Amino acid sequence: MGIFEREWTLNFTQCYPNGQLKYSELNNILQITGSDHSESLGFGYKKMIAVDQSWVLSRMLIEIDALPKYTQTIKVRTWLQDFTGTRAIRNFELLLDDQVLITASSLWVVFNIKSRRADIFALSTDHMEFYRDRTATKKPVDKIDGNVEFNLMTEYKVKLSDLDIVYHANNVKYMEWCFDAMDPKTILDGSMKRLEMNFLKELNYGDEVSIQQFNDETYCIQKDGKTHFLMQIKK
Repeated sequence: MGIFEREWTLNFTQCYPNGQLKYSELNNILQITGSDHSESLGFGYKKMIAVDQSWVLSRMLIEIDALPKYTQTIKVRTWLQDFTGTRAIRNFELLLDDQVLITASSLWVVFNIKSRRADIFALSTDHMEFYRDRTATKKPVDKIDGNVEFNLMTEYKVKLSDLDIVYHANNVKYMEWCFDAMDPKTILDGSMKRLEMNFLKELNYGDEVSIQQFNDETYCIQKDGKTHFLMQIKK
């Protein structure tokens, strides 16, 4: 199953008051679809946890033409573009009535849950199918320049509800914390056309972090002066 598809009917918890799909829920839907694909290929959570490994998201780029809305049924299509043994590139398309509204590219790293470090993939890759010439986004997923003068927006303490099954803050939460610190008007106008994220270090229960911004475009999450997350927004 080289190219995987899943349909989603958007419910009210996934949408903003204006009826549009939340950016964080968009990110979540893409990743869950990718996870379902991995499970179907035999290297999802259950198989990998047996060898003390997990996939962690390193970078994500989302390009948006339009956001789908409450009650609409969308289709998410995903495929693996490449794999190096420690890293995989996974691409996405989100469609409404066969029209592509959103594309995304993501970089995933094999993570050892005991050492808490990157690892060599321990499972067989013989059955993997890659589409090395099939890109999704206009630009490749890339590194964000975090060497800028950030200003403090707010502070936050990681809660139990932020944790996922591998006992660290789920990466979608990083995005949510930044959006919650912004002026709602800048989110609800639906003008964001590109979201780029770098996930640099994990965060755990009780960690105290600062949410910071630069020029209403670049956002970061820091702990003890070290950057754990960067996000860049283009309108």
